[in-house]
Amino acid sequence: VEMPTVIDLHKQRWRCHNCYHTVSAKTPLVQPNHTIAAHMTERIMKLAHERLPVKTIARIIGISASSVQRIIDQNLKLRPARRLPTRLCFDEFLSTHGMMSFICLDADSHRLIALLGDRFNRTIKNFFIAHYSLAERPRVQTVTMDMNAAYQAIIHEVFPKAQVVIDRFHIIQLAARALDQVRVQALKQLDDKHSRPYKIMKTNWRLFHQTAPDAKHKQFQFGLNEDVTQQEAIDIALDTEPKLKQTYETYLALHDALMVKKHPAELA
Repeated sequence: VEMPTVIDLHKQRWRCHNCYHTVSAKTPLVQPNHTIAAHMTERIMKLAHERLPVKTIARIIGISASSVQRIIDQNLKLRPARRLPTRLCFDEFLSTHGMMSFICLDADSHRLIALLGDRFNRTIKNFFIAHYSLAERPRVQTVTMDMNAAYQAIIHEVFPKAQVVIDRFHIIQLAARALDQVRVQALKQLDDKHSRPYKIMKTNWRLFHQTAPDAKHKQFQFGLNEDVTQQEAIDIALDTEPKLKQTYETYLALHDALMVKKHPAELA
């Protein structure tokens, strides 16, 4: 750990006898209106390059973690890739101050292609047009993304030969939400709130999202308060609700077709 050093710096002001303007003396040690030495920025960026946590860097340098993060953000300049890969991934994430930012990755190597401060179509479109020529952009064959219809409006305009591919995770997520909706509807139609199917669908709803439930080992199921296997608990609920059973089987078939990479014909 380095020894923190405090510089007691006194500034001197000078006055011009001709124009009567005043100026302050400057030093290369500290930038104007700053209290952290200038050479600390280089030291912080070297430590950040070693992938040290922000709190660890702050402890080594002797300043607050927020100051370290601010210096990293101010000096970190991401350069776009020189050449576009044939397959891209589009997504957004929650960044600072509650803002949604845009990220683009190489679908094969997961290498960062672009990181933008917002996710507006105008910003994304201007970035790719400004950094990549019209001869370079047709190299992109596919763009994998979620179901955000806003991105689809500019993909073919920016990448004329690209095909839009919906990410498998978002399709499974949408199917899981539909399964939950059917399960909640089945709950509302049950009159006996103390029945075994109701308890399973109410308390043990996570079982319906398991694609390979345990059918051999019995365990205590809270809510049901019985020792049954996961598959037995699911069957108790599905045997009384045909619509839920059909939806559950469709969910499993869709999951296997997308995540296990089986052809739907193999599941018949």
